Amino acid sequence: MSASAGPVDNLPTVMRADNGLLITPSDPVHRGDTLVLYLTGMGQVSPAVGNGLPGPANPLAVALAPPAVFLGDVSLPVLYAGLAPGEVGVYQINVQIPTSAPQGLSVPLTIGQGDGTNTLSLRVVQ
Repeated sequence: MSASAGPVDNLPTVMRADNGLLITPSDPVHRGDTLVLYLTGMGQVSPAVGNGLPGPANPLAVALAPPAVFLGDVSLPVLYAGLAPGEVGVYQINVQIPTSAPQGLSVPLTIGQGDGTNTLSLRVVQ
């Protein structure tokens, strides 16, 4: 799994679902937020989508190997994992941040799928 977040490679891009704003240290994650993680490399989807074609909106192309997402040691509910509708080769994972999520300046967000994992740090506030 890989993507790009500014000058750093191989990190998912994390956005807030309700307003589409990028999560940054100055615009941190809040408990209760729904986040959209954009990344690449999640593998096969169902229904299958041909190479070079955008992800469909209806029906959604769901990843066959579901990811596990953690914020600190808290497992995040995955609401959707598959191709991003209208995008070519871009996947998205939608997760809900529970009220029990840890707070801090640098809380690890870990995405795992199969043998691969990717971790980045996010600022999390109440």
